[in-house]
Amino acid sequence: MITRTVQGKLLVLAVFVIGIATGVLSANIYRSRLVESAKAADNSPGEHVSPQERARQNFDQLANYLGLDQNQRTEIQKIVSETRGQFRDLREKTDPQFKAIEDSSRAKVMAVLNEEQRQKYTQFRETHPGPGGSRGRGPRTPDSKKQ
Repeated sequence: MITRTVQGKLLVLAVFVIGIATGVLSANIYRSRLVESAKAADNSPGEHVSPQERARQNFDQLANYLGLDQNQRTEIQKIVSETRGQFRDLREKTDPQFKAIEDSSRAKVMAVLNEEQRQKYTQFRETHPGPGGSRGRGPRTPDSKKQ
């Protein structure tokens, strides 16, 4: 029969081994979740992903969700491509009208402001997007500054 002191030592050793195993397991779980969250951040649409790549990812996600076969994918991609062209044509037709209205509005606002306010307004316009955000117009350049 094992004496009490040996039993006590075995119990302490067992607790110690269980503690080490628990620590290793929890550290492993923490590291794996950390890596998963880093991968998810890398795969999420961010600024480093082009609009075309983001559109492809969104289409793939929708196609997988709907369970589309290859023929359906091809047909829908064709429809989306045609629609994109129609939107582009419409934008080319209407952008000059929007720009004319925008320029007229800004000229009217500038007429109401004093010189200091005009300078502040111009500075504000240079650093803030117009109505509706950038909507494909890209960043403001020195050529596009409004007076």
